[in-house]
Amino acid sequence: MLILILTFLAMFSIALVILKRDGSSMLLLGLCTSLILMFSGIIIYTAKIGGLRASQEAFLFLSPKIKNWIQYMVITLDKIGYLIAIGRYLFPTFLLLLAINYSMVPFIRRHIKHVQVLLFIPAVSLVLYYPRVFYTMVRGRFVLQRILMTATLIWIFLYLLFAIGLLIREYASITMVYFSRQFRYILFSHISLALLYGIFSVQDPIQVYQLYGAEYLWVSGISYANPSLSFFGWCLLTASVLLFVILGFYNLVGYTQVNFRADQEDIQLQRKFDTASMGASVFVHSIKNQLLSVRVINKKINQVFSQDNPDLEALKKYTDMFNQMNENMLERIEELYRSIKSHSISLTPVALDNIINMSIARFNQKYPDYNVEVTNKTKVYVLADKTHLSEAIYNLLINAQEAVLEAGREADGRVELSTHEERLYTVIKVQDNGIGLTKNTRKKIFDPFYTSKNTNYNWGMGLYYVRQIVKSHLGVLRMESIQGKGTNFYIMLPRYNKTN
Repeated sequence: MLILILTFLAMFSIALVILKRDGSSMLLLGLCTSLILMFSGIIIYTAKIGGLRASQEAFLFLSPKIKNWIQYMVITLDKIGYLIAIGRYLFPTFLLLLAINYSMVPFIRRHIKHVQVLLFIPAVSLVLYYPRVFYTMVRGRFVLQRILMTATLIWIFLYLLFAIGLLIREYASITMVYFSRQFRYILFSHISLALLYGIFSVQDPIQVYQLYGAEYLWVSGISYANPSLSFFGWCLLTASVLLFVILGFYNLVGYTQVNFRADQEDIQLQRKFDTASMGASVFVHSIKNQLLSVRVINKKINQVFSQDNPDLEALKKYTDMFNQMNENMLERIEELYRSIKSHSISLTPVALDNIINMSIARFNQKYPDYNVEVTNKTKVYVLADKTHLSEAIYNLLINAQEAVLEAGREADGRVELSTHEERLYTVIKVQDNGIGLTKNTRKKIFDPFYTSKNTNYNWGMGLYYVRQIVKSHLGVLRMESIQGKGTNFYIMLPRYNKTN
């Protein structure tokens, strides 16, 4: 059974690297590989010494045939012991490096380039446990053996404690639901793997080097094979290992799927963005239809004027329709212009306050009777094209206000704009307590030409435009919505540190 667990770990960690191809996935591959190495050494060792119960063999080898094949492998005890040592000392190292990689603690981020110092202690341990070095320096020196075994246990415990503490602290400091849900997968998976590692990590590879030596100093009174463990204890151990591995796999797969779905979503949207040039012809076709409608209205107006007694009410009706169509066409042409122009973005350091003020000013021009609650928690600069980014925020604000009005909440309606820093991003949040979005609408909301509003007045290019602008700023646009309660949009821009 343990062999299956290790096989799944290997397959999944490799698949994760292929899917994500980033630093964290490489560190995770190292973490899983070190765990596989340690348990592979333990499996080979226990197969060779024999004397196992049927329940122990089922747990470690899955079948007697596998056990017999491993038992007769040509490999020395020195190599087995060092294989266990490599996995034992690399696992807490990779776990700590992963935790540091995820951490947004300012002190750690400032000194992340000096993380190599953490490799010194594991490197020294691996040198001391190298068979030739061990036999030369440690073998037969019982006091030195005890010091070495105790020292390695101490630093392993400290590395694990510090790593898990950093992961928990990072999770507790996250405020956005999206990041919190994403990081929860990471936290659970790493703790599960750490618990699996901890089951056997208290044992020292010295017992393998000195299998036939009575001088071995037992750390906890049991060996890797646990021959003295009761049947109930062995069953409990097996169940615990399976539980932790299943929990780890479930959360690791979930985390990968979140990112994989996000990547797939970007790919699908990119295909839709690639159709923008074709979309221009759709705009032209729609404008043509509008002009044909204007021609019809113009004919009706001429008919009214040709009468001896013109119907002024009918004339007023037709002229209002004419004016509205004219405004619609101007707005749609302006949207097309902005969409085409958005392909040229000039990013410069801009105070976030400046961009927010521009967006609010535009909002007040359209909705002078309504206010936006602004909470700017971070006085920072962002790398942005202030015209386009303020326009994108303005689009989100008017969408929020329209959602509030559509929900009939003129009295208690609320549109909020807030900013804060979250992990590697400067976040701009636009929140409303409007009608919210249905599940079907949430799937299509960023599609070009999709709109849930009156299609005579909206072309569905607003959020398409916003997403294009955010992507051109190397950022991410996220949306959370509950039908009947409201919607949150997050513009997440990479942090920019302005230097004087």
